[in-house]
Amino acid sequence: MATNDNTPFCDICQHRDLNKSAEDYCPQCEEAHCVDCRDHHKISKLSKSHQTISIDKYNKLPSFFKQISHNCQEHACILEFYCKSHDSLCCKICSISDHKECKEIIFIEDFLTPSKGHPSVALDNIEKVLKDLEINISSAIKDRSRNLSELRDQKQVIAKQIKEKRQEIDILLDNLEKALQENASVIEKEYSKQIEDVIAKLNEEKKKVDEIQKDIESVKRFATNIQIFIGSKTFQEKVSTNELSVQLLYDNGSFENLKMVSTFNEKLNELVNELKTFGNIKVENCEKHVSFSWKSNKSAQIFRSTPLEKSIENLGVRLVRKITIDYDGISGCAMSETGNLFFLPMYQNKLLSYSQTRECLSESRIDPKISNIGYDLSVVDSNTVAVSSGGNGYKIYFFDMESEKLRQVFDTGDFCYGFSHHNGSIMCCTYNKGIKIFDRLHQNLKNVRILPNAPQYVPNSYVTSNENNIFHSNCNDNSVICYDFSGQVQWKYTDSLIKRPHGITLDHKNNVYVAGSESSNIVVISKDGKQAKELVGSRDGISNPHALYFEKNKSILLVTNYNGVAFLYDVS
Repeated sequence: MATNDNTPFCDICQHRDLNKSAEDYCPQCEEAHCVDCRDHHKISKLSKSHQTISIDKYNKLPSFFKQISHNCQEHACILEFYCKSHDSLCCKICSISDHKECKEIIFIEDFLTPSKGHPSVALDNIEKVLKDLEINISSAIKDRSRNLSELRDQKQVIAKQIKEKRQEIDILLDNLEKALQENASVIEKEYSKQIEDVIAKLNEEKKKVDEIQKDIESVKRFATNIQIFIGSKTFQEKVSTNELSVQLLYDNGSFENLKMVSTFNEKLNELVNELKTFGNIKVENCEKHVSFSWKSNKSAQIFRSTPLEKSIENLGVRLVRKITIDYDGISGCAMSETGNLFFLPMYQNKLLSYSQTRECLSESRIDPKISNIGYDLSVVDSNTVAVSSGGNGYKIYFFDMESEKLRQVFDTGDFCYGFSHHNGSIMCCTYNKGIKIFDRLHQNLKNVRILPNAPQYVPNSYVTSNENNIFHSNCNDNSVICYDFSGQVQWKYTDSLIKRPHGITLDHKNNVYVAGSESSNIVVISKDGKQAKELVGSRDGISNPHALYFEKNKSILLVTNYNGVAFLYDVS
């Protein structure tokens, strides 16, 4: 390898215990030369074609350039060739021994011919790409700064909205309080008037009693016995009348005790007891405002590394949420474009919709006329879910989740278990007619055919598909098989890692995810069927899983145990 960043002495002279200042550096020899050694180097037969640079220029090179070796580490020969197939530099021995079958080997010197004052064609194009990259980064920085400013402005708007909502609530409560206070005043005034009227009547009766008592005193002092005897009857009549008036007030309820009691609206109690937050703040991913522009020919960069498929060994999951479902026996699950989760309890004629926050949104009956149906489900569009009937019918139901009504029902001609809906076509596992393919979905399904080479008996098994292949998890023989649409087997996976495979789904790179019901795990298989690994298992709470679904846009995996416990995972 090259020397350190500063090379003040000649390497050749130092081998002779001489310290002479270096003037040039030869990258191919990886040596610094003094004036004498430089002249020798230029006329030597083996090195006269070497391109040297001055020490001053050498020290101005990036540090990683100084570490570049021109020699093959294995054969100690000059690296003269570039193999595009392996994206690697090679010497003449490598080209013969390791790359003799490769068709795209380039002689580096032919490619790096100086052009128009530029060091090389490769650097010329890299500079163009860098210019594009600089423009795109500047555009992205500007866009992110705009979004940052928007977020700050939106925070101010939200703060104002919160204050306005608080004022709105305060005004409402003030008005309601005022109305209740006014109502209390009206009632108090009304019933106080009634009591005051009774008091006035009683005062009148008391006044009469006082007058009678005064008359009796006068009679006792001044009247004769005959007058007292005759007048007593009149006194008795007045007293009786007085007594009747007071008794009448008593009998008509005038003396009943009145008590004012307040009762509050039940909604206020709910507000106090159930209102835990003033609201919620969330961030939504909206359409990008920035786009990248590449004017340069990026394909001209022969040293550009070929992107490699991400190995499933590097795949990992992170638990986002655990959801407990109100039913067990879950055999189908899916996720809508809006993020709602759908669960299908086996043979219970129920379709359940949950939010990702564990809230049950709806519980719909699939067919009001038939019970004991339902095995697997598939999302058709933003509002429609398709459900297979399983071993209690020959039907597939298209169900509108918004109206909670059937949109379409058609006959499959056999019991239909696991199925897949892709680009209008349906693949379904039947009881004794193998995997049926309904090529196009119109008013009725037409062009029905049976997938060749698939087993004839595939009940209780699942299937999924992409543009080119059909993937079948067969719990009856513990296998996962990939077919093309003509029925040719592309690969077959069988291993003790997965037992009784049921639910099956694909990610955006066509890796295959399978639910092992008996092995209580989720296994991912590479798209070529050559690699497999367990993503989650019984130690993670997975127990007898039957259903799973991969949301490709968000890289979210939904896994559902048969006993009604679901898990949401981020996959990365």
